[in-house]
Amino acid sequence: MNIFQRIILVLGAATLVAAILTTPMIVNVQGMYAKPSAADLIQIELEPMITPSTAIVRSVGVIGVTVLLFFALSGIELKKRAKKAKPKM
Repeated sequence: MNIFQRIILVLGAATLVAAILTTPMIVNVQGMYAKPSAADLIQIELEPMITPSTAIVRSVGVIGVTVLLFFALSGIELKKRAKKAKPKM
């Protein structure tokens, strides 16, 4: 595993968390689904919930791109530069 693959895995994990946390929330009001407005949330206490289908679609997309980039970068080899010898005085 090279450094580029490690970077992709870390970025993929951070993106996965962001994708799940930014999933639009809906509120179940008397058996109906409605998108809450700011005024509704101030007047009454509603319990928002994340839509599982949207969260799953976003998660699968992020995981797929991460795996694709991970294997695409597996063939890249880093070339180490030879150290320059100091001239003797």
